[in-house]
Amino acid sequence: MRVLSPLCVIGLITLGLVPPASAQRAPAIPGVTGTIVTPETAKDEKKAADKAAVAVKDALTREAKGPLSDLTPGTTVVIRHGSEVTEGIVSKVDVGDNEITVRFDNKKVETLVLADKASADARTVEYSDELKHKVTRYFRPKS
Repeated sequence: MRVLSPLCVIGLITLGLVPPASAQRAPAIPGVTGTIVTPETAKDEKKAADKAAVAVKDALTREAKGPLSDLTPGTTVVIRHGSEVTEGIVSKVDVGDNEITVRFDNKKVETLVLADKASADARTVEYSDELKHKVTRYFRPKS
């Protein structure tokens, strides 16, 4: 049997004590664990929280405002009707009447009314919303 030297025994004891001494402490809780927050930091955190709250509220209530509330003037749209594909820019959005006015490259202007997929003469209008999600809606020409 081999006898361990006193230096090896001290080394093993030291290694056994190192992990508890180097473990992370729990995160500080402002006002409870003695952490002090500067007024500037508190103001910055309040501003960020207010901006986030408005963005979340807008995202949750967008459909309650109307199906076209995510479409803004200046948005580029792709319009498909049968085999014809055209691109235009939305110049006006009437959320109350569910109408959009689209201006094409050839200076032609067309007003479209929101419709369902099964309606006669329906056109597919595709665009990207603020969050860069692809949105597809069906419209018919206003008569």
